[in-house]
Amino acid sequence: MDDDLDAFTLNVPAPTTRVQRGLAGIAWNLIKLEDFYAEAVAVIGLLLVLAAHFYTRTINQAIATSWLKASVAVWQANFAQFGDEKNYSLIRDGPYDFIFYASGREYVKKVYGFIKLVARYDPIGYIFSNPYTAIVLPSNAIKHDTVLMDFHVTDDLPNLFFAIISRDQYANLKRKRYDVADFGALAKPPSNCPIPFPKDQFVVLTDAPELANAILADRDVAEALWASCGLNPDGSGNAFSTPLIESIIITDQAKLAELPASIDELRSYPKMMHATFKIDEKAPTELTQKMVQLLMDVVDHYGRTPISTEGLNKLKKVRSAAEERILKKQEEARKRELKDIKYQAQKKKEEEVVSKMTPEEQRKYNEKKQKQELKQRKKSGKIVMG
Repeated sequence: MDDDLDAFTLNVPAPTTRVQRGLAGIAWNLIKLEDFYAEAVAVIGLLLVLAAHFYTRTINQAIATSWLKASVAVWQANFAQFGDEKNYSLIRDGPYDFIFYASGREYVKKVYGFIKLVARYDPIGYIFSNPYTAIVLPSNAIKHDTVLMDFHVTDDLPNLFFAIISRDQYANLKRKRYDVADFGALAKPPSNCPIPFPKDQFVVLTDAPELANAILADRDVAEALWASCGLNPDGSGNAFSTPLIESIIITDQAKLAELPASIDELRSYPKMMHATFKIDEKAPTELTQKMVQLLMDVVDHYGRTPISTEGLNKLKKVRSAAEERILKKQEEARKRELKDIKYQAQKKKEEEVVSKMTPEEQRKYNEKKQKQELKQRKKSGKIVMG
């Protein structure tokens, strides 16, 4: 028996660790190429996404650089400094965003320009930038390549509102900005316009008719607006699907959908001129320069056009009316708050009284209260009897 046990024990292989086994422990004959198909597809997919991402970055940089090169002569001719303190004219601010800067001009403190480009061939970027996925995903959705320009104008200019907006953008801006909805009345071109205003393509809003007349009577302004539509002043030419100029807005108000909550906040916003242009890669340099020069012409009219005493009084009335609306909202909010405080106090007092009642008194009290509430609801029409 002992001999059998010794024989059995001697035949058991010595245990080995994972390190000792190493590659020798792999059953190579059982491994097939098909086992790695999923991993291979994942790696190839990842490489394709990365390639598309960097390809899109390259294309977008070329588009942004091309637009800026086409307009740089106008910027440099109108500003003492174009570019940041390191003399960079165009600064990348993300895979699809670029910034440019200018300062040192009459009526203008500084300009910040933002070039925002679509994701194009980048599938991940496209998902997050596509306006149709913005419902379920966080997004700065843009439908096309866009240039946004914020002109910070000097403090001595009057507080007013003036806007030239393409008709395809008007309804959208009216929803998104209370100044577009409430501050400006529709303006008609003056009778002394040297060429017709493109009224089928643009609307003009203002609370300063004198400024509107001066701008709309400028031949260069009208020609630039026509050109942004792809048309000549007589209406001939190959029209773009929508104007390349989406909006030019001079305002002392915030870019908000509703009025601010307080008067102090309403008065705190700096005077600005906001401009939004579409980028068309095929647009000639001359057109891009003409559109950017239009902004210089508009801001010059803003600075040089005298506003009469009557006009200034009208501007004050428009802003006073906005302040009154804020005060009215604040008063309504205070009334609701006081009503709620009064209700809570009355409810607490009632609960204290009920807690001291006997069960039978509580039952009768609750029945009486329910009848009163039912009667009140019927009276207010909130119950439909079937």
